[in-house]
Amino acid sequence: MNALVVSANATMRAYLEVTLEAEGFRTVSLADTGEALRYLKEHTPDLIVLDEEAKGELGAMDLAWRLKRVRRFKDVPVVVLVSTADQRTKIAAQMARVDKLLTKPLAGGEFRTFARRTLQIRTQH
Repeated sequence: MNALVVSANATMRAYLEVTLEAEGFRTVSLADTGEALRYLKEHTPDLIVLDEEAKGELGAMDLAWRLKRVRRFKDVPVVVLVSTADQRTKIAAQMARVDKLLTKPLAGGEFRTFARRTLQIRTQH
């Protein structure tokens, strides 16, 4: 199983890579959404993690929105990491069809649990 991580924050990318690899994912880590778009033209990961801090052509929510409208990505779980999950952010996440909205700092194992569950579901299909 493969995961794509997109974050401008090198520490966050490293944390997500280590966490995902501990759950059995092979990860590709990119710093901006433009790189992610180029990568996704040729690859379909099993999980996509977008940090709101990602730089580039699109914001994390815009990239999620765009991906969920492409047939080969519509069933790929997308997680967006945000600093605050206020009502406006939650509505934007719903409109973008984000599968999981998590607030930073990541704590309590919620991200790891989601990754583990995603891996189990995707390997059953």
